Amino acid sequence: MNNQISLQQWNELMSLVKTSASTEKQIKGAIYSGTDQLKNGNQRHYCYDNLDRYDVPGLDLTIQTDSDVGSLTVYNGSEQARAPISFEQGILIATNFFNYEGYDMSEQIVCDWIMDGNKSAF
Repeated sequence: MNNQISLQQWNELMSLVKTSASTEKQIKGAIYSGTDQLKNGNQRHYCYDNLDRYDVPGLDLTIQTDSDVGSLTVYNGSEQARAPISFEQGILIATNFFNYEGYDMSEQIVCDWIMDGNKSAF
């Protein structure tokens, strides 16, 4: 699985999430996103539902210090776990962030990841 993406690609995903919020008529402030500087010097970019609904996925990008790319993961609330995803999968999830298709896709990916014996990615 190639889940390495650039910050520019992350910004493309965030634009799609914003479009999804508008299309699905979400309230202002429904998107909880930002950047954290981690203790080890890495950066974490995140995007979640600000209303904490379990049926809205979450996206994370973790970039290691001195790197131009990072690891993209999806979070699923019903599984309470994360799994790596490709940029193409990220596009589909971001486009459908606030509808059932995005939730269903995230659940399938995370469930398959865990059932294959992997631990929650992050």
